[in-house]
Order: sequence, then C-alpha cells, then structure tokens
Amino acid sequence: MNSVLFGSALCALAVVCSMAAGVSAYLSAPRQMLLRKALPVGAGLGVASALAGVALGLFCQVVGVFTAVFALAVVLMSVWSLLPLCVALARRGQELS
Repeated sequence: MNSVLFGSALCALAVVCSMAAGVSAYLSAPRQMLLRKALPVGAGLGVASALAGVALGLFCQVVGVFTAVFALAVVLMSVWSLLPLCVALARRGQELS
C-alpha cells in the first residue's frame, strides 16, 4: 500500500514539474500574452529544461523510460495547447496595453 501511495505521489510531483516546465517555456516565448514582457529566453528555457529533467527522472522512478518520455511529452503538449487558449479566453474583451 505504501508503494502505491509513494508511486502516486511521485507521478503527481512529476506532473507538477512538467506543468511548471511548460509554463516556463511559454513565458519565455516572445508572443506570450500572460506577462507584459517575456522572460529572457536563456533563463526561461534553462528553468524549463531543468524542470523537465526533474520530471523525467521522477517519471522514470515509477514507469519505464519510454513511458516516462511519452508522459512528459503529453503533459508538455497539453500545457502548450491549453495555456494560450485559456489566456486568450480570459483576455477576450479586454484591451491589451
């Protein structure tokens, strides 16, 4: 029972790290709409790749390597698809300054 809870906690932590990596990469994009000014590309992508590496390591503790890479890719693609959509919908009707 403890190993199931530990594995679930590792997966949840890996998903959170993956989501943070996706957000960091999004915030370093020049056309992002969340911040007034994008993060510096080197810093944003450096943090994103470090977080993605941590997430991949955590995923590998629970599942196989190929499954871990696939899970990381799915979470990153979801963040990169849904975050701009949610920001655009939230800003709909607001004037950008």
